[in-house]
Amino acid sequence: MSDLAPDLDLSAAEAVAQAALAAARAAGVRVSVAVVDARGADLVVLRDDGASWFTPGVARAKAATAAAMAAPTAALGDLRTAYPELADLVDDQLPHRFTTLPGGVPLTRDGRTVGAVGVSGAHPDQDVACAEAGAATL
Repeated sequence: MSDLAPDLDLSAAEAVAQAALAAARAAGVRVSVAVVDARGADLVVLRDDGASWFTPGVARAKAATAAAMAAPTAALGDLRTAYPELADLVDDQLPHRFTTLPGGVPLTRDGRTVGAVGVSGAHPDQDVACAEAGAATL
C-alpha cells in the first residue's frame, strides 16, 4: 500500500460489516449495517433480507456519529441533553444525521478512530452487540 492508503480499506470494512451481519443472523434478527471512514463517508452499507426499508439510513447515522465523536452513540445521550447546540452543530457537518441511538461503535487502530460501524433494525442492545461484533474484527 502507498502512503495514500486509507486507514480503513474496503476489505476491512467489508469484514466488519459481514461480522456484524453474522452476529445479527445468529441472534435471529434482520438489520442493516453501515461502515464509514473516519470522516463518516460510506464504505459499506448492507440491508439484510427482511430488514426494514429505513434501517440503512439509521445505521449510516449511527456510524457517522460514532466516527465524528470517536465514541459509541449510546454514550452520547448525556452530551446531547447537556449541550443540545453542540449536537445541532455536529449534525450540520455530518454526512448523515447526528444520533444518540445505541448501535454506533467507533473503529480504532493504534488508539486512533479510523471509522465506525452502525447497526439498525433490532432492539438497541442487539444493535450494540452486533456493532461490537463487527468492530472486534479489527
